[in-house]
Amino acid sequence: MDLLPLFLILCMATSGMSMETNFAPRASFNVMNFGAVGNGLTDDSIAFRKAWSAACHGQSRGARVIIPAKTFLLKPVKFSGPCKAPRITVQVLGKLIAPTDRKAFRANYWLLFYRVKGLVVGGKGSIDGRGYVWWPQPFDGFRPAALKFYECPGMVLAGTTHLNSQKQHIVITKCDGALITNINVFAPENSPNTDGIDIATSKNVRVRHSHISTGDDCIAITAGCSYIKIKGITCGPSHGLSIGGLGAPGKPDESVEHVEVSDCTFKGPGIGARIKSSQGGRGHISHVSYKNIEVNHVGIPIVIDQYYCPQGGCKNHTAAVRVSDVSFIGINGSYTQNDAMSLLCSQSSACTGIWLDNIDLRPVNPKKTAHAVCFNLKGRAHNVKPILSCLSHHSSYSFRV
Repeated sequence: MDLLPLFLILCMATSGMSMETNFAPRASFNVMNFGAVGNGLTDDSIAFRKAWSAACHGQSRGARVIIPAKTFLLKPVKFSGPCKAPRITVQVLGKLIAPTDRKAFRANYWLLFYRVKGLVVGGKGSIDGRGYVWWPQPFDGFRPAALKFYECPGMVLAGTTHLNSQKQHIVITKCDGALITNINVFAPENSPNTDGIDIATSKNVRVRHSHISTGDDCIAITAGCSYIKIKGITCGPSHGLSIGGLGAPGKPDESVEHVEVSDCTFKGPGIGARIKSSQGGRGHISHVSYKNIEVNHVGIPIVIDQYYCPQGGCKNHTAAVRVSDVSFIGINGSYTQNDAMSLLCSQSSACTGIWLDNIDLRPVNPKKTAHAVCFNLKGRAHNVKPILSCLSHHSSYSFRV
């Protein structure tokens, strides 16, 4: 008998035993056992905190917080780590609803997961911010995000439905290696600033196979992000799947690089693929690709806007965020506004290395002539309709993301 395989198995078994000596088997913590009522009227936030604390600080090698199929009213809750359990799962089967009393909010979040490693939030339940009481507030007034993740490396969000956020629905910050998959995000088209997903200061993030329809960006990839992959998103109506906004005057260098968006569908009025930065900013946006995109009755399918000024009254500046090595490939469908593409780069700093290939965009109104505008753009185009007058059109061009 060959003793080597047996020796290796014994070594692995011994090693596994030593690693798990201090942990009990996976444990479950149902919020109902910690005093939750689940009638949609009683504040259940204390019970949720107790269930989280028991799961986070217990001795199990994996813990699960169970939110059953009831309706839970929650005041703002912070679920803090680090946790003793190497993996902790929050199973959302019920409906979480926010209070409609704005005085209940003192921080910039409703639900916050803070410094939790090995976090999985998933299930068929829903998270409803009931933001309609916040939306009439002034544009720059205080409004919290519905669900935030901060310093949760490797976090997973899967299967949940997100509704009517006060401001952004989901914000992830410093969450390297995050995965968001198979979620639904819905808010009325006229609900202000209700981004679906905001990603900040994170790398190696994947978002895939989800449906997002909100009053602002479907997904916004903001400063400090790199190696972001977005795939299989149905987006719209919305303000687009956006890089930025970056470059507000007075801020330090802000950069986004190595972003891939593929196999997505944009629907309804608004914007499709979008890059936006303000005048006077510093930093760069580079190595970005949008490919295999279908647009259906979208306002403007492709946008680069280096004059982004959401509140109006912006001053002219010579400085600008540098935009380079950006590709739009295989984007087809219909649009409703005057321009199929609006690619407006800074007067002082041209967008460079811009590559458009196999673009076919048609106005919904057959009586209109397809049209596109561009300014200070340098790159190449191949098989693009409508033609961009400021780009050279070539039969072949090499581009690397």
